[in-house]
Amino acid sequence: MIVRDLMSYPIATVRPEATVQDAITRMVSGKKGSLLVAGEGLLKEPMGILTTTQIFTKVFALGLNPNEVLVSEIMTPAPLITIGPYATAREAAELMLQHNIRRLPVAENDALVGVITCKDLLRCVD
Repeated sequence: MIVRDLMSYPIATVRPEATVQDAITRMVSGKKGSLLVAGEGLLKEPMGILTTTQIFTKVFALGLNPNEVLVSEIMTPAPLITIGPYATAREAAELMLQHNIRRLPVAENDALVGVITCKDLLRCVD
């Protein structure tokens, strides 16, 4: 199987100046475990990625108020590790293991076209 057949689309985004609470609300409503950070919703050059793990470790675990912390303060900044849509599921899994990540943005011609997650890769297992 190839990444394109497994990836999620459309990509959920958040602006860097949004509060973490805004990001949480967006994640919950979209049933997403991460959001790509982009200015004005443009994904050609993402600014970073925000994950639930970052929210727990950098906000809640420290007792911070998610209404007072900006996404830009806790996100993983660009450049992001990406994979192409025609790579194999195995290549995606190896890249995720190598970099210890669970969500991998998918890029084609320097534009993000989707995200593949560990959960998506489990669909390859019979």
